[in-house]
Amino acid sequence: MENTTIYHEIDFLLPAQRFNINFSYITQKGLPFVREFVLRLIHLAPMSMSQVATFFGFSRKEVQEAISDLVERGELTLSENGRLTLTEKSSGYFTELGEVPRLSLLRDSTACLSFDLATFTCLGKDNISEKWKAGLSIKVDDENASCSQTHVEKHFQRQFHEILHKGFLSRALTQDEKDSPNVYTVNSVNKIKQMPVRLPVQFKVDEDGRSVEREDFENLKSSDYVHEQISLELDRLARPSNFGEIAKTMLEIGDGETLKLFDSKGSSVSLQFFEDLAKLESNSQKQRTTFIGPIYSSENWELVQKHLAPIIKTRRESKADVGQAHFLWVAPSEPYWGKSSSLQVRVSELLERASTKDKKLYSPIIYLPVSGPNDHRTARQWQREFEPNTDKVHGLIEGFFGGSIEVLHFEGEFVVVVYHVSLPDSYPVTFPIGFISADKDVVSAVGRLVTAYVEGSSGFERPNDCGLLSRIGRNE
Repeated sequence: MENTTIYHEIDFLLPAQRFNINFSYITQKGLPFVREFVLRLIHLAPMSMSQVATFFGFSRKEVQEAISDLVERGELTLSENGRLTLTEKSSGYFTELGEVPRLSLLRDSTACLSFDLATFTCLGKDNISEKWKAGLSIKVDDENASCSQTHVEKHFQRQFHEILHKGFLSRALTQDEKDSPNVYTVNSVNKIKQMPVRLPVQFKVDEDGRSVEREDFENLKSSDYVHEQISLELDRLARPSNFGEIAKTMLEIGDGETLKLFDSKGSSVSLQFFEDLAKLESNSQKQRTTFIGPIYSSENWELVQKHLAPIIKTRRESKADVGQAHFLWVAPSEPYWGKSSSLQVRVSELLERASTKDKKLYSPIIYLPVSGPNDHRTARQWQREFEPNTDKVHGLIEGFFGGSIEVLHFEGEFVVVVYHVSLPDSYPVTFPIGFISADKDVVSAVGRLVTAYVEGSSGFERPNDCGLLSRIGRNE
């Protein structure tokens, strides 16, 4: 669709299972040249052995050998008037007069294939190794999972030719281009394991800021049921509007520009205002760029790279000790944040680039929301999400600016602020919108707010920074 803007990218995890399928198939094979044409001739009309010899120019010995072979195979017989005719067996090689005869053979084969548990689309023979992380799980009917082997047996037969043409089955089934195998029977279907299929979904708005219908999934036979289940999950996670709280935060930070992108009622975003602001910023000296969408999306992460790359280059070449400079990433308490494999890629990149073999360039710490120092359950969930990058990940008592603000703060260099705006009457998921700035005053001002919260406490002996995730909830 033209003139649309992506405002969020979320991965949904659809349950799938892998199966070992044993089946029998019928394949149609062509016959050797002489055998084929003798049968085709007699299929047109019964005839004597001498007539066959005359037609092909065979000698008496040659025609006797050919006919004897076909009689022994049970494909020719003599009628009462002494003419050669097809048997019931060889008559089955033909469906129309004059066509090429095809011999049916029954063969056995096996295949290891994956099917999703919503539409039972065959997803291929590759061994999917996705983990249940960085995404929102889609629920499917319990019967689909419990009776999956029965469903797969049925759908394998229905989709056989499609599965065959996609190259998911053994090459032996398609070696002959003229061969057209058909599944005869499914002997057994055995479930091997369950895993998720990752379905990335882009949430878009049109030029008027209105939500656009989600696109179908190309790799599924039908998207309707999956979209219904996604809608149910989004309804479950829905939160009331938080625009009022976020507007106050914008004013507190001194960010009047982003506030102007919302209509007077605070119910939707004006893309026209966004485009106008983008033009002003591109011609300004303020070193600020406003963006829409998660900061870890490909397009928005380029903004981070644009600031980060020259800093890393300068620090690598510098002899000064710069390793103590903090790079803090404070995550929001927001159900859709991080529900994309893109986040893990960005986190890995950020941690890997923090040092070289010879020196440390900056000190990265990622703060993830927990309810308190004993919130072991949430800490374990975060650990699973961020493995193997947990050595720089801390738990932070949620509540930073109400939990809807995300900040990336590189001390003395640049800052990223993302507002996760919930407008349930206009958009099915939160609307991330924010800015990146290298203005020293803005970097310092936001930095002071972040530091004050991280180093503060929510009560007596309850520091907001709960330390490494692995230590949360331990009685030490």
